[in-house]
Amino acid sequence: MKYDVTLSIVNYNDYERAKKAIASVLQYTHGVRVKIYLVDNASTDGSATRLADEFPAISVIFSDKNLGFGAGHNLVLPLIDSDFHAIVNPDIILTGDILAELTDYMRSHQDVGMCTPAIRYISGAPQQLPKRNPRLRYLIANRAPGKRWEPLRRHYKMLDEDLSEVTDVEFASGCFLFVRTPLLKLVGGFDERYFMYFEDADLTRTLRKNTRVVYYPHAYVYHDYSRASAHSARYLLIHIASMFKYFWKWRGQGEASAPQDMVGPENK
Repeated sequence: MKYDVTLSIVNYNDYERAKKAIASVLQYTHGVRVKIYLVDNASTDGSATRLADEFPAISVIFSDKNLGFGAGHNLVLPLIDSDFHAIVNPDIILTGDILAELTDYMRSHQDVGMCTPAIRYISGAPQQLPKRNPRLRYLIANRAPGKRWEPLRRHYKMLDEDLSEVTDVEFASGCFLFVRTPLLKLVGGFDERYFMYFEDADLTRTLRKNTRVVYYPHAYVYHDYSRASAHSARYLLIHIASMFKYFWKWRGQGEASAPQDMVGPENK
């Protein structure tokens, strides 16, 4: 059966949040035919079996090892038959029929290959996720304290742009992506060289060679966000390794420079 939308969630020992994510999709999706796939990355807490029992309508894929974010989502590629595919974190919660809204938007904008909605923290505050292509100075500024880095942080997060309307973006966050299924299959999904981090920036950049990727602010989801790399040495090392893989892959490919007044403090 062909669906309007297929949706994949990669789970690793995250039963409670994955349960909320799946329940919210099933509760609020009415305008499109949707099929949910849960990919379990060798969880040790039995969460995938529990979720399969609680939600018999979903399909569960059991991996015998932790493949990481992108490779986990890629497991669904041979299985999905849909017009659009949603890549969704287990920490995402829907409160409206966003899948139908994004489907309508994409069907009326054939030049858009992928979009991402507004993302809000659980508190309701906006999470600033549309970004420009990663650059080393941006990543340093994003972690460095002090107001002197603020112009770079704002430029990286596109806070110097009017994001109240649909806007083309260079980097769409992987916490919620809505992409044309044939296009996702054509590029082979995520680059599996990244275990975690930067695979979403990489996919966005790959797709933008031939299509538009946009931020769609007129619909939103909630993100029960925890910044793992800020609290774990292991995840920080994974983050750094992925950063180097990204920069090596895209080296010399004509990335635009930041404005001249947005230089790091070492150059002031």
